[in-house]
Amino acid sequence: KQWYQRRVAITAGIVVILAIVKKQAFIDATEEAAGTLFKTYKDQFVDDNQSVELTDTEILAVNSAQFIFQCCGLTEGPSYWKTESQTDVPPGCCSDWNGEKIPDSKLESCVETKMYQTGCTEKVKDLADQFGVTTLIIVASVMAFEILCLIAACCSKKNDHIA
Repeated sequence: KQWYQRRVAITAGIVVILAIVKKQAFIDATEEAAGTLFKTYKDQFVDDNQSVELTDTEILAVNSAQFIFQCCGLTEGPSYWKTESQTDVPPGCCSDWNGEKIPDSKLESCVETKMYQTGCTEKVKDLADQFGVTTLIIVASVMAFEILCLIAACCSKKNDHIA
């Protein structure tokens, strides 16, 4: 009986640690991949650095990510894209973007009230936190079910020995 309790406790601890590590790995990988795309987009279209170049697919990915996650810029919301001389943002930052037309400049003016105000890094972290809680609840439920099955199996085995 003690061996079983230790095994359950160790398994529960390992599952919780793995869930936390998996969540952090997801956040880190997402930040790195998005960071590279967003920084290259900013270099090319905001800072007018012609030594970097994004494909049409990458340009669409940056804009679609911002539109789908309802965020703007990698961090700091719309101010991530803005400079003293440049106040336009990628069209994906605007809630009224239709997902199709991207201007030649890859930037457009957007009414402040229709512009997403949260940075995408913050938005993804919030989503990961929400799903992290859901994942832990599911894992805990599965563990509770397994424990009940083991108890039922032990009781069944005990009844076999009595009879």
